[in-house]
Amino acid sequence: MSKTKLNVMKRFSIYMLALTLLLLGACKRDFLEVSSPSAVDEKFVFSSPQEAYKVIMGEYELWRNANGGLFYDLDVVGSDAETHPESYDAQMRHIPEGLYASEMTIDYTNSVDTWADLYQIANRANMIMEAIAENSEYQAALKENQTTDWTHLYGEAAVFRAYAYFNLVRYFGDVPYFDIPITTLSQTDSAALTSRDYIYDQELAKLQKVQGLMHRLGEGGINAERFSRTFAQGLIGKIALFAGGYSLRRNDMDYGNVSLQQKGTDKWGAYYARRSDYKDYYQIANTALKELVDNPGSATLITTDPRGEGYNNPFQYNFQYNMNLQVSPESLYEVGETQGQASERPYAFGRPSNGGGANAYPCKSYGQSRMFPVFYYGDYDPTDLRRDVTATVTVNSGSASEVLVNFTPGSRNQGGISNNKWDESRMAVPFTAAQRKSGINWVQMRMADVILMLAETYAELGQEAAAKEQLTRVRSRAFNEQHRYTKVTSYIGSLSGEALKEAIQQERKLEFAGEGIRRYDLIRTGMFPERIKQVRDQQKEMVASLTSKGYYTFENGNTISNYIYVKAVNVTQLGISKMLTTQCNVLENDPSHPVRFPSWRGNCDLWTTQNFLPSDGNRNLAIKGLFEYIDPSGSEAAALVEQGYKKTEWAINIVNFKDQYTTNIFKGYTDAYYAAGVPPRYMLPLSSETILRSNGLIKNGYGFAQQ
Repeated sequence: MSKTKLNVMKRFSIYMLALTLLLLGACKRDFLEVSSPSAVDEKFVFSSPQEAYKVIMGEYELWRNANGGLFYDLDVVGSDAETHPESYDAQMRHIPEGLYASEMTIDYTNSVDTWADLYQIANRANMIMEAIAENSEYQAALKENQTTDWTHLYGEAAVFRAYAYFNLVRYFGDVPYFDIPITTLSQTDSAALTSRDYIYDQELAKLQKVQGLMHRLGEGGINAERFSRTFAQGLIGKIALFAGGYSLRRNDMDYGNVSLQQKGTDKWGAYYARRSDYKDYYQIANTALKELVDNPGSATLITTDPRGEGYNNPFQYNFQYNMNLQVSPESLYEVGETQGQASERPYAFGRPSNGGGANAYPCKSYGQSRMFPVFYYGDYDPTDLRRDVTATVTVNSGSASEVLVNFTPGSRNQGGISNNKWDESRMAVPFTAAQRKSGINWVQMRMADVILMLAETYAELGQEAAAKEQLTRVRSRAFNEQHRYTKVTSYIGSLSGEALKEAIQQERKLEFAGEGIRRYDLIRTGMFPERIKQVRDQQKEMVASLTSKGYYTFENGNTISNYIYVKAVNVTQLGISKMLTTQCNVLENDPSHPVRFPSWRGNCDLWTTQNFLPSDGNRNLAIKGLFEYIDPSGSEAAALVEQGYKKTEWAINIVNFKDQYTTNIFKGYTDAYYAAGVPPRYMLPLSSETILRSNGLIKNGYGFAQQ
């Protein structure tokens, strides 16, 4: 590296040192003991796009873990579809997830760390934008309205700042806001909370300005592991929907001239409301999302599966790209991961494994991401191709065989129905060296999300034909051709008004379960209180029937039972050449049906006899009675036992741990709260250090403590 480049990077490193002064000492770190800010007085410049790119890469590295903790704690477990595996009292994270049945420390580690990391990202973005703005080549490109490496890099920095503040507002509400670099403590001495409305407006305006001079996906060497014009437009759409959506607001906050529509009553010095001009934001979202969908660059919705007979599931094909360590053509942005370094898929957000920490088949996967039984059994149409890809009733043993999920609270094979979108046994080259290091990327936005957001904007703006067109695009790939007229064309054709809006949100629930989107969809649409009550009531009704009758039948015809019948089999004896089953393509009377259905389970086909314990090859499970009741005292049960099936505990453990599956669901939001119109208390508190160092300008709201 040349001396000039070394000096540039050295100056940048010194400049970055000032970030340890970061915003109000956002957590208990000794930010005030840093050398004088005069250390950054030297002019800071980038000598070339290549040097600026290196610094932008540093932002991506920070982003990798910036909100991963809160995604783990809240996003992927706190909806009417998604839940956690352990008992409610086992983890402090269940308190904010469940809307505060009790109080907790305001210095909650993942909350404090996320606050600090997001402000660090935002501040670095401000520094990068300030430096690039002074570059003559950037200025010339701006004047000519020409997309160059400089304008794209500037846009990436702007996206980082917008994305950081979007998440800060999502988790904390009104927060301090800075659109210039913070390099001295004096700049934060007078910092107070800024209205979320102002933050949203500022960041939307900035993104609208910069996105036109960024490369689309597939242009300028940009793929979905970097921000693009395509992703920036998607982010505009998402931020605008949140800006126009419902959120928990503080009574002690001045929101200026913004007129609000409140839903329910006040409590904790807060209320649940949206802007009266919310449709203006739906129009902003519509404009950006339509432009994206009309010209998405290389991004596309995957609608066909080229893998041949037995697959026929384009929805699963999208996730298979992830497991093949390839960027999916459906992705707008994926957090890039490197195999051998820390990565959470599938460890936390995929199919669990009972394996050990290293050299297992596969290694341990904890399984933080679980699904409510009423969602798995009741929400999905039985012919929906997404159900078995999204959720599974079997896990990996860790020794290349299949184990039934247990509803006893816990982890790995315990904890209930699991996320199945990612699975180490389904990787093209399974990684067995160590746990939590698969290298599978974290997809943060994909085309189906964009299309359904666009459908939502059309429906809200009264353009129902356009809304139905976009809804049809996503729903069509969820059903095989023989079901599409009934399940797609006829179904969508009958929708209008509120029913259409609800159908779009339901489609998002079915499409994105396990991806951490549903919780905030419910919050911003105002549906959160109703859906909390609904899922809890559904689970109570199910448990009551399981207790009294031993089974419960849902409206779609699916039945969950206290006991099912299971046996381990060698699939080669059933004429199956793969232990990893694909989409079930045989009728129920086929001998292989109990192994093929539900689909998308089993174990890696590459693992040979020396890698697993069952010497007889009985690695797969045949399951009977999963969706229909088999009377344990009846002739069918007796015949199954004669065939080698074992009567096996299933929903009886939901009954045995009924509090986990009923009253502990959103334990902090009681039926009485719902009846009284109490707002959902989903925000996180500000830390004691933030409050202490604010010179009295910042206090906690929403009923949280001040220290």
